[in-house]
Amino acid sequence: MGKQKIDKSRRNFLFGAVRRFKNENPNELEASTVDAIDVIKAANALYVDGNWEEARKKYKECLKSDKSDADVRYRLGVCSYRLGKYRQAKLEFERTLRLDRGYKDSLLYLGLTIVRLGKPDKAVALWKQYFNPLAVVVQRELNLQIGLLESGEVDPPETIAEAVEAAILEAGDGVG
Repeated sequence: MGKQKIDKSRRNFLFGAVRRFKNENPNELEASTVDAIDVIKAANALYVDGNWEEARKKYKECLKSDKSDADVRYRLGVCSYRLGKYRQAKLEFERTLRLDRGYKDSLLYLGLTIVRLGKPDKAVALWKQYFNPLAVVVQRELNLQIGLLESGEVDPPETIAEAVEAAILEAGDGVG
């Protein structure tokens, strides 16, 4: 089967005013293809299995067809974080938030990444914006860490990160 373009006419209609404001030509925009969808599915399967390096490669491939997919950027950030590539992870979480300010899990992981980069005090502002009623364990741990950081009782960054990571694991599906 050859490459099929997905009909983005509805999306083009909805974003037409934005494109006119930005002086973008909708005919120059590249539509996603069936191949791109297959790559995303493969990347998501690798992500769920915890195969972080292979998933990261697939998500990077996905970005070639759509650089403004907040979910792909977020998942690429998580993969980079899990691989210890904290600077790349930070960049992807920041890009995710620029694309979708409401992507709360990016706030969680951006704060965690900043902690891993040795600046836990900078994570407080991000974690205060995070709210996920499906992840009570994570909320509780973040509130504890925020309280400790604000009171000056600062644990080493590794200890803070490990505590938050343990809460994320415990929350399971409540956190992306």
